[in-house]
This record gives sequence, C-alpha cells and structure tokens, in this order.
Amino acid sequence: MSGAGSWRACQLSGHTTEPRDSHQQRHLLSVSPPEIRSILLSASPDVGPISRSSSDGKSSYMASPRAQLHPIIMTKQATEPSTGTIIVRQFQPRDEPQVHALLIEGLVYGSDSPRNAALRQSLTSRVSLVVYTGFAVGIGCFWSSDVILRACGVLLCLFAAALLGYYQRSITKMFVDYCANARKADMADIMDSYELSLSANGLSAQKGPGGFWVAVIESPEHNTAEVVGTLGLDHRGTPDPATGELRRMIVSMRHRRRKIGTLLMDAALEHARRFAPLFQTLDLETTNFQPGARMLYEKYGFAVVSTRTMHMGPLFSMTAFRYRRKVAQ
Repeated sequence: MSGAGSWRACQLSGHTTEPRDSHQQRHLLSVSPPEIRSILLSASPDVGPISRSSSDGKSSYMASPRAQLHPIIMTKQATEPSTGTIIVRQFQPRDEPQVHALLIEGLVYGSDSPRNAALRQSLTSRVSLVVYTGFAVGIGCFWSSDVILRACGVLLCLFAAALLGYYQRSITKMFVDYCANARKADMADIMDSYELSLSANGLSAQKGPGGFWVAVIESPEHNTAEVVGTLGLDHRGTPDPATGELRRMIVSMRHRRRKIGTLLMDAALEHARRFAPLFQTLDLETTNFQPGARMLYEKYGFAVVSTRTMHMGPLFSMTAFRYRRKVAQ
C-alpha cells in the first residue's frame, strides 16, 4: 500500500457491529478516529495469523499456529483527516442489505455512477444529435404562417422530446436491470458464490480460494458499521481453474478519495498470492463508463487483453474491457 506511516498487525479482539438505525448511520460520518485499518486476510486452516512490523524500516513476517479463525488487522497511521475507521474484512451475512444497496448506489444513482456517466455521454451521441435537429426544425416551423406547418413543428418537437426521454430511460433501465440480475445471480447468495462459510465463532471463514471483501466504517462508540466498498474474487465461475475473476468492485460515492479501492485490491491480491500456484492469473471486466476503476486497475498492473461492444437495445451500446495480470507479478 502507498502512503507514509508505520505499520503494525494485531488480532481483532471483537466482532464488527452493525447499524441499529439510520440516525446512527448518518452520525457515523462525523466520527473521526485517527487510524485507518484494513483486515487484509483471515488465517488459513493450516497457518495462523501472520504479523508484520517495520520498527526498523524493514518488514518481518511470523506465522502463528493459534487463533486460526480470527481475522488479521493491518493498521496504518492516517496521514490526513479521516471521518471514520475503515476496516476491510470478509463479508458477513448481516452485510447483505447494505451490499445490495451499495450496488444500486454505485452503478445507478451515485453522482459518478456509470449510469450517470452514460447519460452525460448520451448528450453528444448520434441519437441526441437527431433529437436536437428535430427540435431545431420544429421550432423553426413555429415561425411559419402556415397552420399545417406549425402543427407539424409541434408534432416534431413532441416526437424529439419523446425520443430523448425514451433514450435516457433505456440507459437507466439497462443499469437497473444489471443490478437486478446481479442480485439474482452471485449476489443472491454471496456466502456460497464466493466460497465462504460461518465458523464456530459466527464469523465468515473461507472454504475455498474465493472471497468477498467489504470495506466498512465502524464506530464502536455508536455501535454502527456502514459498508462503503465491496470486492469479490470468483474462482468457480471461470472456465480456467488457474484464473480468478475480480468482481463487484464498488466504492460508495460519499467516501471517494479515501483509498478504499486500494485497500480492497490489496486484500484481494494478498489472498490470491496465498493460493498461488492455484491462482496464476486474475481477470476482471469494466466499461468505458468507469474511468476511475480503469485507472486503479492499471495502477495494479492489469492490462487490457480484449474489448467487446455490448449492445443494450437498439439505441445504446457500451464498450467492455477485459483486464488481466499475473498473480505473482
């Protein structure tokens, strides 16, 4: 991870809390503890917690056979003001409602969501140019003294307005349908889809090489935990057993520029390295409407290996980029 400050690792002594009501969630945004935490991984069944220290500027690692099911916390002294403690951990069943809500926010209704990016781009598309031309011609007809021509101008303006409304509604519906299909597919049962199970202490434990991480802002003082980011590593859904696919990378619009995506990527990559050589490559797919995500992936060494055009109805299409990188690089 980037940034200054000393690192230390410690075991999580308790379990994370969940929000009691919306008032507590709103109050969470004003909480300002001094650290940003990230649970990078959970101990594997055969290896206990791994601690890391850098008191002398060098890193050291030590495996411990105890507390095998307890997650590991990686902490970092924040270098700028924070509005809460960010913790990256494995998904818990109680997170599901917030994860589903974040999916809608991140893809559809957030200010920088792909849907809004698509709507902004649509303003300069060929369909919109046809609409603008129709409006211009229709308004021009209003100046005519011919009643029939003026009526045609009104009809032309109404048709152009209807076409623009249908075009933008189709874009919104495409992203809403995508979220609905995701909730019926892998996100219908995240625990099973990403190979997680409940351990004896009630926390999620990995039963395979897959995983699903959530970034949460916790406030033990107010007994709240807000999910602000997600990332899944799918192993069973790929045709190549040596390839894992990163999916459902979403960061809350209200908490951008806090390195949440970086923390999630670090957790997933560290997990993939633990399962090497089973995992040799990692794939992911994103679109031309997610430039921020593409910059993050390229920062981590992912390179475009293919593109495809996704036609979403007769008037709208987008480009999907397939990224890939070696786990060991």
